[in-house]
Amino acid sequence: MSPISSVSEAINAISAVVFLFGMAGSIQVVQVSSFLLRPFSERLLVRINSSLVGTVWKVMQHIFEKRQKARITYSGDIIPQNESAIVISNHRSWTDFYLLHSVAIRRNMLSNCKYFVKDSIKWLPFFGWGMWLADFLFVRRDWMRDQRKIEATFSNIKRLKTPVWIMSFAEGTRFTHQKLKESQVYAAQQGYSIMHNVLLPRTRGFVTCVNVFRGSHVQYVYGNLGEFNVAPDMIRVHVRELGDEYEFHVNVKRIAINELPNDDEQLANWLRQRYVEKDQFLSKLCHGWTKNLDEKVWEEN
Repeated sequence: MSPISSVSEAINAISAVVFLFGMAGSIQVVQVSSFLLRPFSERLLVRINSSLVGTVWKVMQHIFEKRQKARITYSGDIIPQNESAIVISNHRSWTDFYLLHSVAIRRNMLSNCKYFVKDSIKWLPFFGWGMWLADFLFVRRDWMRDQRKIEATFSNIKRLKTPVWIMSFAEGTRFTHQKLKESQVYAAQQGYSIMHNVLLPRTRGFVTCVNVFRGSHVQYVYGNLGEFNVAPDMIRVHVRELGDEYEFHVNVKRIAINELPNDDEQLANWLRQRYVEKDQFLSKLCHGWTKNLDEKVWEEN
């Protein structure tokens, strides 16, 4: 790579970061002002904040798919427009968000994505602050400390019947080879299946989600599979087109909550079995295998 190209890419990366943080900061001014509406209409407050956060997501998704020409293919179940759900995904890198959002934007739910997020993220200027103002689920991975906040947020979603995708990386952390080894050791000790492409999921948060939303307007679970092998990092996404170097695939399963086990341990086992299936699916991936998939159901709005 020539020095001129390197400088150009560095400028592109810096420009993208400055633009995104500037946009997020500007939107946050409106977010803070919107809280004046809380005494009059909580639903309107939620709708405004969801739209503002969704605006940032849409711009980032445009950069990923249109400007950087990321190639994404899809398979699995058909997902209706505007359907609330609990979404579980394996976690390979930070670009997982783009793959999840590629589905959400095509189903008119991008503005309604609410993530379980590490508590430290809320201190990230503009982006973290914006997610905190939008009532994302910030957790410390300490159930006794997190439970009350999670239940309060879920209670508001149910009470207001707001459209939502509750986004959960059930593994609890990003995949690394060291974490995989640790997960395999623990799985062997507990008598669980040994997996090679995903980590053993943490089940408590998922069990709580399902139990809380049984009988509510959130009636489905979406199981999601994202990228495989080496993914582009945050800088790489913004410096060169991705199309010739990377391929992304999303496989989605749609399961009705009323079809899931009622017993907590059986529900936990159900989630672990879904990750065994994810692992087997990823093991079969090979270059070009998605080229004949019918993607008509995934056309953009």
